[in-house]
Amino acid sequence: MTKHILDRQHSRTHSKVMPFAEVTRRTAPEGSNPAAKQLLRRKKGPMNASLRARAFFRIDRGYTV
Repeated sequence: MTKHILDRQHSRTHSKVMPFAEVTRRTAPEGSNPAAKQLLRRKKGPMNASLRARAFFRIDRGYTV
């Protein structure tokens, strides 16, 4: 007699949901607009370490402008 389907080990490395989630992300309305794509490719902040530190200190002090 073979094991019941629920008694078998399940692979946690491969999910059947992942391909569907990838398609949803690719075809989502916020991902299809060229402006949204440009914002995703834009730099996140200053690459100069001193300018970056200055920006963090300014935020820490409470300056918003």
